[in-house]
Amino acid sequence: MVGANIPAELAALPIESLIGKPLEAAVKAQAFAAMTTARFVQEVGTDEDGNVKTVTFKFKRKEVDPDTGDIVDTDTTIEAPLLSILPVPYIRIKDMTIHFNFTIKTAAQDKSSHDFSSKLTAKAGWGWGSVKLTASYGFKKETRSQVDRSSELDITVNAVQDEMPEGMRTLLSLLKESISPSTSSSGSGSGGG
Repeated sequence: MVGANIPAELAALPIESLIGKPLEAAVKAQAFAAMTTARFVQEVGTDEDGNVKTVTFKFKRKEVDPDTGDIVDTDTTIEAPLLSILPVPYIRIKDMTIHFNFTIKTAAQDKSSHDFSSKLTAKAGWGWGSVKLTASYGFKKETRSQVDRSSELDITVNAVQDEMPEGMRTLLSLLKESISPSTSSSGSGSGGG
């Protein structure tokens, strides 16, 4: 008899843990990703006082002077909210696949052999004579059983950059509306003046 009770072994598998623990880990990973996004917005987007962090760009822009018609270099400054120019990380788990494979292989082999041998030797001689009788019996039984168990758990998680939430889209829209260039004419240009 093979030493594996296959139905009992299958019933004893912790299926809830095998499926539940990876799902729980995925939910925790999703929560961690959301907290990372919130921390990114807080740390990158605002200063200690809650004011929006901005980045300032200064450059010269060619413009036509409305009074003279000359082309002049105009110093231009744009102050843009930092969050409006950086990709905010919105990572989400798109799908998750759990594969569990449990294999039980059993093999049994019974082998027995009987060996009987006899030997009769008769000897006659002067007088009494002699008889010699020899008998032997042998029995051999061999039982082999083998149980092989193997299991494999394969978890595939596909994470993607998610779409921006509507609230963040609205906030960034408001921040972008606050961007307006300020200019001052440097007075250098081509043409007479």
